[in-house]
Amino acid sequence: MEDDNLQQYLASATLMIVVIGCLGNFLSLILFLRHSSSVNTLLAALSLVDLCLLLLAVPVFVMPSLDIWPDRTSLFNFLSCVLKFVYPVNLMFQTCSIYIMVLITIERWTAVCKPLQVRIWCTARTSRWALLCILIFAISYNLIRFWEYTIIETPEGLDYQRNLRDIHEHPYYVIFYYTGLYLLTHFLIPFSVIIIMNGHVCKQIIQLRRARLMLTRQQQREQSTTLMLLVVTLVFAVCNTLPFLLNLAECMKRDLFEAESTAWIAYQLNDLSNLLVVLNSSTTWIVYIIFSAKYRETAMRILWRCNTVYEKDVKYNSLSRTHSMRASSAMRKGGPVTSCTTESIRTLQSRSNRSNSECDDRIRKHVSSIISDKIKRDSKNNKSNGYRVSSHSKKEKTSSRLSLEVQPSTELLSPPPMTFRAPVPKWTEQTDRPEV
Repeated sequence: MEDDNLQQYLASATLMIVVIGCLGNFLSLILFLRHSSSVNTLLAALSLVDLCLLLLAVPVFVMPSLDIWPDRTSLFNFLSCVLKFVYPVNLMFQTCSIYIMVLITIERWTAVCKPLQVRIWCTARTSRWALLCILIFAISYNLIRFWEYTIIETPEGLDYQRNLRDIHEHPYYVIFYYTGLYLLTHFLIPFSVIIIMNGHVCKQIIQLRRARLMLTRQQQREQSTTLMLLVVTLVFAVCNTLPFLLNLAECMKRDLFEAESTAWIAYQLNDLSNLLVVLNSSTTWIVYIIFSAKYRETAMRILWRCNTVYEKDVKYNSLSRTHSMRASSAMRKGGPVTSCTTESIRTLQSRSNRSNSECDDRIRKHVSSIISDKIKRDSKNNKSNGYRVSSHSKKEKTSSRLSLEVQPSTELLSPPPMTFRAPVPKWTEQTDRPEV
């Protein structure tokens, strides 16, 4: 009874962690996809893989331990399908998660220890190709997992039995693939690379901190990003240490989960290791929030924008029904339906064009009156001086007056045309992008 209660508590805690982790990883995925750099591409892929791992953890780790099954037949039917089809996919995403962490470690090592080659080696395109190779390797390596269990039909319903996992029938599979190769590819090789490269990175950062005044702003930003990813790697190593030790103990003692003396503690440690794996996939975004100010600013901006859009949508639904009624009536009559923004733009443009034409007319009339007054004054002055104006000069004055009336000098006197310009937001796309 106490064991059942403990499993209930662990399953409930795991479910809460899964919900929080899904929200955080979804937000991280949106942020990292806004800027296509090498490290952002890797972090976006890590967020996507962690999100898939958390979603698959619900049927694999949570639902079998919850008290939601009417009888054991329903539980065994569900477990049979999960072990046969869902668990191998979960292992594929675990493999992707491990080697994406290795890629992030290599990228940070290149950025800190090889700063001159980082722009050549670490590009977004290179990261995408590396992620594709990891995906192909994960699928190829774990494809055989679909044949580890076999679903059998019994009078009481579905049940499962070991196929390749049976050490008596397939000893080489259990010894070489399930035990040796798994420890080599999922623990020894990746953790060795992570420990060695991160040690070199930490040493390089300490040396650069002593000469901090000589660092450029770009180098300081690279160091802050490297420290953040070092913490992510450390959390990954801590959360995966217990699964590694449990697999190692199972290799040394085959009946670890079957012997009466060790079965209880083995299953409890197995549940705890599953909880740590889920916790690792759920806490990476918390590390981003703590160590990255740019991540915090961009996340708050996106959340604020979503809240503003929601408020505008609620206001439109409650107060803006007249325009929708006009639009629906226009559709029934067969008339054109335009949005309120388009109509307002057209109205303002027509008003500006009308005001420009009226202004041109007023300027033309004003210039014509000035020219005619000047001609009259000149003619009066000539008469007062005793001169007679010839017909030729009258024709020249008349033609000049006509030409000036037809083509006034609006280029110098007329104001610039009034045109409608949409308001430009204060933020730009570049500042919205998170640069971790």
